Amino acid sequence: MANTNQLSTANTFSQWLTGTQEIISKMNSLTDGGSGSTFYANTNLSVANNVTIVGDLTVSGNITLDALGYDDLAVNGSITVGNTISVTGNTTLSNLIITGNATSLNVSTEFNTVNANVSRTLTANVANLTNATITTANITTGNITSANITTLTGAANTAIYAAISTSDASAIAYAIALG
Repeated sequence: MANTNQLSTANTFSQWLTGTQEIISKMNSLTDGGSGSTFYANTNLSVANNVTIVGDLTVSGNITLDALGYDDLAVNGSITVGNTISVTGNTTLSNLIITGNATSLNVSTEFNTVNANVSRTLTANVANLTNATITTANITTGNITSANITTLTGAANTAIYAAISTSDASAIAYAIALG
């Protein structure tokens, strides 16, 4: 949007009229522009009170929330992130649903959750899962206090089957010997 020409007492009535019409036009564009027009403010903008955005907010640069000590972000709806979220402090998530390619979730302290649906890799130094539904688990080492396992496959299944087969064979041979 073009700048409004500077006016002074040396300007004519016609120049003042034209300048006033430009200002009115720009103000109407700012207040009543509608969704089809864009108002460009090519300057820094500082707001001393609340800002309410009824439509979408598009930011092409960065957002810094801690400029004046206000560093909290409260969102009542959903957040869609098209790239990486990096968190350097503690994070509290009440309901985490990972639907994309979260190939690894690294946990170094307590990981307490209800109904944890993990369909990829969960790497944890200490993992306390309460009421967890895990589709497939590859556990290298660990202590499991209680588990309801529907299907057991892999080396653990082979080792358990071999131990049961050996025990059954020994028990049958002993029963026959006592016979």
